[in-house]
Amino acid sequence: MIKIKVPGSKSYMARALVLASIRKEKTVLKNPLLCEDSRNLIKALRALGVKIEQKNDSQMIVHGLGKRFQKPRKTLNIGNSGTAIRFLIPILATQNFTSRITGNKQMQSRPMHDIIKALPVIESPNGCPPLTIHGNPNLKLKTIEINGFISSQFISGLLMAKKLLGNPRIKIIGKTVSKPYIEMTKDIIKNFRTPYTIETDASSASYFFALGSVKVLNISQHSLQADIKMLKYLQKMGYEIKEDHEGISCIAPKNLKPLGKVNLRDLPDSAMTLATIACFANGKSTLTGLHNLRFKETNRLHALKTELSKIGATVIELEDGLEITGTPNPKPATIETYNDHRMAMCAAILKSRINGIKILNPSCVKKTYPNFWKDYNSARKRLPVR
Repeated sequence: MIKIKVPGSKSYMARALVLASIRKEKTVLKNPLLCEDSRNLIKALRALGVKIEQKNDSQMIVHGLGKRFQKPRKTLNIGNSGTAIRFLIPILATQNFTSRITGNKQMQSRPMHDIIKALPVIESPNGCPPLTIHGNPNLKLKTIEINGFISSQFISGLLMAKKLLGNPRIKIIGKTVSKPYIEMTKDIIKNFRTPYTIETDASSASYFFALGSVKVLNISQHSLQADIKMLKYLQKMGYEIKEDHEGISCIAPKNLKPLGKVNLRDLPDSAMTLATIACFANGKSTLTGLHNLRFKETNRLHALKTELSKIGATVIELEDGLEITGTPNPKPATIETYNDHRMAMCAAILKSRINGIKILNPSCVKKTYPNFWKDYNSARKRLPVR
C-alpha cells in the first residue's frame, strides 16, 4: 500500500495566518501549506504591514501587529481565495483607514451581501467584490447578526476578529452550513500558540481515500476538520477503513454500494468526492444539504451534474444537491474543470477508474495542492486493476 503525505490543511493554515497576524508577537507555524490560496493571503497580510518569513518548506514565522495594521498602498487582490477575503473583511473594518479588496473574475461574482449587511462600513455596487471598507477603530457593536446559510467563513472571520470588534455577541440567523468549520475556528482560537503545527488537510486527503489502497499520513479520524467525516460514508459504500500511528488507510471494495439519501451539509468539499464515487455504485445516491456549493469557485452543483453525466451516470441536479444513479459501464470523456481545483481533483478519481478520461486545465489544483498530480500519479501506479 502506498503512503502519501498530503499538504497541511488550507482551513487551518488560513486561520493560523490571521490569528498570528493579530497577535502582537512572533508566531512559528510548522508544516505550512504553500499553495496559491495561502500565498494570496500572505501577500495581502504583507501589504498590511505584517512581516512573514518563509524559512523553509516546514516552517514559517509571522510577526504579528496586534490590533493595528498599516494602510495598503493599493487595492488588495486575493485572487480566487474566498477564505482570504472573508477572513480579512472583519479585520479591515476595525482599522483606521479605508481600504479596497478584490479578487479575480470568479471572485468578483461571489456574493458578499451577508457580511456587508452585518458590518455597516462596507460598500459594494452589486454585493460582490471589489469592496470598499471604511475602517473604523471605534466600531464596537453589541450584537452582530450574520446569515449562516451561504458560508460559515463569514462567521469564522467574525469570531477571529471578535476582540477587535469589541467582543460583540455574534448571532447566527437561519440554518448554518459547514458547522464543523465554525467549531474548528473556536478550537484554534482557544488553543492557538507558538509553535503551531498545521495538520494534514482532510479535504485534500479525501481524493486519496476515494482511490483506495492508499494510506494518508499524519491524520486521524479524531480531527476536527469537517471532511474527515467522509470516512463514515465511504464505509457505508463498502470501503475498509484502518487507522494506526502513521495515519489512515482506505481499501476500496470490488463493488461499491450506493449511499441512499444522505445530508452532507457539514462537509461540502468532500461531498464532491462522494458524488464522484457514487457514479460507480450500483444504485441511487441522493446527496442533499449542498445548496452552498453554488457559491464556490464555480456553481459546483451544476458543474458536477454536467461533468459526471458525461461518463454515463444519471445525474439530476436538485435545489440543494444531486441525485446520482451509478453506471455499470462508464465511458471516457473530456472533463471541464471550470478553473476549480476541486473539480480537477474529482476528475482525477474518474481518471483512475476509466481509461481515456481527458482533464482540461488540470493545473488549477495549484490553488490548494501544487503537487497533487505528482502524488496522484504515484498512487495510481499502485492501484489494483478494476
